[in-house]
Amino acid sequence: MTQEEFDDLIKEIREEDPEQLSSDYLVREEPLKEETLAKLEKKAGFRFPEEYRYFLKKFGAGEIGTVTVLSPDPESQFSMWDGREEFNRETGVPFAEDGNGNYYAFLVENNACSKDVWVAEAGAGGDLTYTDHEDFFEFIAVVGFGVDL
Repeated sequence: MTQEEFDDLIKEIREEDPEQLSSDYLVREEPLKEETLAKLEKKAGFRFPEEYRYFLKKFGAGEIGTVTVLSPDPESQFSMWDGREEFNRETGVPFAEDGNGNYYAFLVENNACSKDVWVAEAGAGGDLTYTDHEDFFEFIAVVGFGVDL
C-alpha cells in the first residue's frame, strides 16, 4: 500500500466516522520528530521501514483502530522494548500488538527492518510467523481497521 493510498484510507475513515480516529477515544502520543526517530534508530542499531517511520512522524505511537502501535522510544508508555523479552532483538522487533495478545514484528537484517510483517501469536513464546501483510500500511488497514484489500 502506498503512502497516498494510506492517507486516502485515513481520510475516508475520518469522513465516515470522525470519532474512530479522535484522540478523545484513543490514547496516542505526540508524533516523533525526524531527528528523534533518527537518534532512536541509531541507538537501536537498525533503520525502520519508511511506512512505520511515516506513521510515527504523522500520528505518533499508541492506539489506532483495534491495534496499538509501539514506539522505539524506551521512555514511551508504548515502548517496543518493555515486557517483550521473548523476542530475539537481533532478528525481529515488535512494532504493534492487538487486543488478543498477538505481537507484530519486523525482521531485522543488515541493520534494517524488513517491510513485511510477521506475527508472534499469543502463547507462541516469541516465535515469528509470516503474514500476508506486505507492509505497515497494509497491516494497519487490515488488522487495525478491518479493511478487505
